[in-house]
This record gives sequence, C-alpha cells and structure tokens, in this order.
Amino acid sequence: MATEVKKISELTATTTANSTDYFVLVTDTGGTPSTNRLNAGRLLTQGLKARFANTTASQFTTSSDKIVIENDKTPSNSSITITKGSIFFDSNYIYVAVANNTIKRVSLSAF
Repeated sequence: MATEVKKISELTATTTANSTDYFVLVTDTGGTPSTNRLNAGRLLTQGLKARFANTTASQFTTSSDKIVIENDKTPSNSSITITKGSIFFDSNYIYVAVANNTIKRVSLSAF
C-alpha cells in the first residue's frame, strides 16, 4: 500500500502539544535539505536555554504558562556582544537583543 504524501501546509493544525510530541524540522535548507523530527520536550528544555545568554539549567525554568528567569542582569550598554533574541531584566527594565550586539529596553511600572 502506498503512503500518502502531504505538504506540511496540508496537515491538520493543532493548538496543543506535550513533551512527547514531535515537530517537523527541515535542516540545511541552503544546501542539501533533510527532513527530521525534533522532540517537543527537548525543544522546550534545551532550545529555550540556547536563547538566554550565559544561562544554565538552574537559572530559568519553564512550565505550560510561564518562563521564569532566576537571575536579574543589567547589560553594561546597548551594544555588548550578545546574540539576537537574548532577554534580560532588572528592577527597572526588560532588555531584548533585537539583533546581534543590539539591545533595546522597555521600562517597567507598577500596575
């Protein structure tokens, strides 16, 4: 019996996932593409860690509804060596690296 082939865009969308589910991942799109799977649990526990600069497993936690960054950090300036997507906070601001070596901040206020 032949296997039905579908485009990813033709697959049924889901709004929930758990740590045992898989994502489809296409690697090396500029060279020799390969279709692989990525475990959702691995992405949540290891993929998120890669996006936080200089963190270890004990410095942040994740759950179904939040990410907790354990340690605050104030960047020394807006153009330190940093990877795009890195996030920091202190008592006054949330800092986001919007590009490599470029940080922007948002002021915090009570509510």
